[in-house]
Amino acid sequence: MSVETIPVSESTTQPEPVSEPTPVKSQPLRELLPTGPLLVLVAVAGAALVVASFGRFGLSGKGLLGAVFCPTLVLLAAIDAKHKLLPNAIVLPATLVVGVIVAASMPGDFLWHLAAGAALGGFFFVFGTIFAGSLGMGDAKLGFMLGLALGVQTFEAALIACAGLLVAALYVLATRGVSARKDAIPFGPFLALGGILAFLLG
Repeated sequence: MSVETIPVSESTTQPEPVSEPTPVKSQPLRELLPTGPLLVLVAVAGAALVVASFGRFGLSGKGLLGAVFCPTLVLLAAIDAKHKLLPNAIVLPATLVVGVIVAASMPGDFLWHLAAGAALGGFFFVFGTIFAGSLGMGDAKLGFMLGLALGVQTFEAALIACAGLLVAALYVLATRGVSARKDAIPFGPFLALGGILAFLLG
């Protein structure tokens, strides 16, 4: 005796594909560069620092170093203040140029400058690793560039930068209350200030 089979319709519902997380793309450099009045301010400040560097150290290797180093710091400070980012596209080439100028103009001191850069950059890297969210890799790379350019004046620059950051943090707490204690304050502008003052006044 044959048994009739009842056809069972297969479910047409297909499992929804798992959506892959969209990778975060870094912003193009052209979108990070200052525009409008800020661009004018950065350009004027950079030009003034070029003149100040050559005026302070003459047509020398150190004068050329300041003409590259100081305007770059101004540009990075403006970008970090607005975007909380220190782009590799500026930091890395600038570090290379700074290293070449130091090696060519101060060959006897190059290893000291290199050690100072490694010390400050390494300290920022370790600090940022231990205290997550405090300092980023951009700050560590900028710290390396500062040490490479400044040599024995690196500690002075770091001290000025940390003091400036502390004053800014206290001001934010005083004006906005404890609710602002977790707000991130970009460190780049303070590193730039410390680097410029240490270079020109050292």
